Amino acid sequence: MRIAIVCLGNICRSPMAETVAATLVEKAGLAGSVRVESFGTAGYHIGDPADPRGDAALARGGWPPRRHKVRQLTAADVAGADLVLCADRANLAAVRRLAGEGVGRSSKVRLLRSYDSLATPGDDEVPDPYHGADAEFDATLAIIERSCRRLVDDLADARR
Repeated sequence: MRIAIVCLGNICRSPMAETVAATLVEKAGLAGSVRVESFGTAGYHIGDPADPRGDAALARGGWPPRRHKVRQLTAADVAGADLVLCADRANLAAVRRLAGEGVGRSSKVRLLRSYDSLATPGDDEVPDPYHGADAEFDATLAIIERSCRRLVDDLADARR
């Protein structure tokens, strides 16, 4: 199974979520059957590393360091993924436009917080911490952790 996690620039939210999800996948013994990647819908930072503030939030949260290089999402990436999880509605719409009607409207393209038990209608997006301070990165990480834990729990349950 291939999971693509998507935000705007692939510099904050999606690399943080990739780290959390990939680590949880490994801990659940699913690394041989589940691959987690992250992408941005915009090409602002292609080739750059992740935002160091996101890396610092991950370190504060006890997550292992990972190497990251910003990538922009393509239609082929969407087509090749089994699940595309978007940080917010703007990126969800961008992915759907990129993928086209058939794939873009399928259940495989959804919000990351569809896995967050605390998400409610109107509060179901991962906030972008890019213009914030450490506290915003930590709050974003907490949302990502909840979402990814349930995602991986669901994947593990499906494998049983």
